[in-house]
Amino acid sequence: MKGQSNIISVLIIIFIVTGATATVAPWAYTMIQKKQDMKSIDDVYNFFETLDATIRNVAQNGGEESLTLKVPGKFEIIPDAFSSDDSNSVLFMTESKVSLIAEGGWIPLNTPNINETATLGVDSPSVIFGKAQKSGDKINVQYKLWYRELKNNAGYSYKIVLKTSNDDIKNTTTGFLRVKRIGSEEVTGKPLTITKINIIV
Repeated sequence: MKGQSNIISVLIIIFIVTGATATVAPWAYTMIQKKQDMKSIDDVYNFFETLDATIRNVAQNGGEESLTLKVPGKFEIIPDAFSSDDSNSVLFMTESKVSLIAEGGWIPLNTPNINETATLGVDSPSVIFGKAQKSGDKINVQYKLWYRELKNNAGYSYKIVLKTSNDDIKNTTTGFLRVKRIGSEEVTGKPLTITKINIIV
């Protein structure tokens, strides 16, 4: 009888442990996934800050630099010459369980001023936006780096202009981008100097 009681006790313990594991495992997996996704979202925003700094540095000093984002997703490069609300931008789209951005439209993340023409020496030449949209049990998270004109007190403007080969929209899922300065020129008939930056994927 004592031996049977020990076996029954062991079986009860096994059933309890198995049941607890079955209950906790999905919760633990979800928490781990959310933590990993939170790090990925942080990595994307940090990458966009680095990309912005790289484009500005190459625009000012010339040369070329390469960057790689190790987060699954898709880049879309929309050159300035392309007629679109997102022209002169670099976009990145990914799926996540979490988001640091409220759901809805584009939200500026690095500056409150999102005017198409800003003030040289006061405002940033770029705006980093974020957007989140719920889709089932996942969130579609997007980031956008957009360049605009900066005007000085004399009314003269400067602008970083993004280019691609043939000025087509380019897409990549490799996470690799190369930033290369093409050159600067004054726009005929306008008090505007543009610096052309080629984005290679």
